[in-house]
Amino acid sequence: MYKFILVLFVSFVSAQQACKLSFSNNSLSENGEIVFVIKNIEGKKIKVPKQYSAIWARPTDIQVYNDESKQYLDTKYSFDGANCLNIEKCLGKMTCLKSAESKEYRIPIVPGRISKAFKEKKKYRFKLAFDTYLFSGCSDYKTDWLYYQN
Repeated sequence: MYKFILVLFVSFVSAQQACKLSFSNNSLSENGEIVFVIKNIEGKKIKVPKQYSAIWARPTDIQVYNDESKQYLDTKYSFDGANCLNIEKCLGKMTCLKSAESKEYRIPIVPGRISKAFKEKKKYRFKLAFDTYLFSGCSDYKTDWLYYQN
C-alpha cells in the first residue's frame, strides 16, 4: 500500500510543469532603473504581463558599506510585501510571447519604495525578487547584487 502511494506521489510530482520562461536583468542604471527580461523557452505561446509594475519587484537583502571594516553590513530594513487577491486586476492586461521571443520591462527602482532604506549618504547593495509565480508558475526570480550610492 505504501509503495502504491509513493509511486502515485512521484508520478504526480514529475507531471508538474517545469518553468517555461527564463528571466534576466541588467545592472541598476544611473537613473535608478532596471531592465527585467522575460524570455519564452517553450515551443508554444505563453502569456506574460503587458506592463510590469515596480510593486512586483521586492527589495531584499539590503546592505550598507562600512568604511571602517571595509565590508557590507545588513541593514535589517524590511518592506511590506505586495498582496494581491485578484491576480488579473493586479497584473493588468496580458500579452503572448511566441517561442524564443522575449519582453523587456523598464522598472524604476530608485526613487521608489526602496529609497526609504537609503537613509545615509553611503554605498548600498541589495537584491530584487520579482514576483513571477503569479503568471508563470515559475519560482520568483531573484537578482544578483545591485549597487547604489546615495
